[in-house]
Amino acid sequence: MRKSMKCITALFLLTALLLPALAGCKKADFNASKAVDAYLAVETKGEFDLYAEMSGKNKEILKAQYDAALLGLKGMFQELEYLGVSFGDDFIEELKNLMASGKYQVIGHQKEDGDYVVDVDVFPSDVLDLFFSNIMTEALTMGDMNDMGTVLIEALQTAIAYQTYGDPISRQVRVSYNKDTKDYEINQEDIQKILGDFYSMEGVMEDLLDLYEPSGTVYDNPYLNWSAEEWNAASEEEKTQCCLSLVQELYGFSDEEMASIDLNSADAQTGLQAIKDGLDMNFQGLGAQMKIGDYMEFLRTQMGFY
Repeated sequence: MRKSMKCITALFLLTALLLPALAGCKKADFNASKAVDAYLAVETKGEFDLYAEMSGKNKEILKAQYDAALLGLKGMFQELEYLGVSFGDDFIEELKNLMASGKYQVIGHQKEDGDYVVDVDVFPSDVLDLFFSNIMTEALTMGDMNDMGTVLIEALQTAIAYQTYGDPISRQVRVSYNKDTKDYEINQEDIQKILGDFYSMEGVMEDLLDLYEPSGTVYDNPYLNWSAEEWNAASEEEKTQCCLSLVQELYGFSDEEMASIDLNSADAQTGLQAIKDGLDMNFQGLGAQMKIGDYMEFLRTQMGFY
């Protein structure tokens, strides 16, 4: 899962559509601030009219590029190793909302030897921090991974709704006049930096790594000392006994209370499978080095079990 999250982060840092340079604008009429603002409106909000007018580009082509970028972003989410689910058109709409929530302000521009430097303030959002936090919270307790697509959409909706923005980051975008083509060109590296600033990932990976750091605790119950190696090598019956030990420790049940559980009932089977799925997910992701007892403590402290 660590690799997948880094892939998503990299995607947001490199999510520019790489549209062609501005073309067709007369040098005398050119407004660099307006051009950069129009370009960013295409990248973030899918608003094509002004950029098409300034550049002479076909709006349908611009829309096709924008839609292709969204599909690529959707594909990256679908490749998250621990999900393995597919998402419908609703998810595309949420990705549009995510991109459109990027906050920036074009301040103005200065002319330098026939070229321009445009000043842009970017307000970083914590939307991805919220999003990944929501996913981890839901994924660790859900019983049916087929619901993960819905969970992911809802996590994204919530993150967009409750995101906050930090202090502005000052950026500059170079806009150069190409004497050979007689076109203005917006510097793509500068645009990439702005798009990367939209979505802060500060602390998210560090928090996850801290969350899954092995405690070093030696537990009295031998099942709680299992790591991924013991879990993966165990039979289904041994995994069931391990899960029952986890339940007993987590809820503080007595031996008599545990003995009264009908393990053949549908509810018990569903619950045990949910725990097994949760442990499988834990050991496949950042918690690969955790013991089952550490996982129990995570559930107890982070998920509200006492």
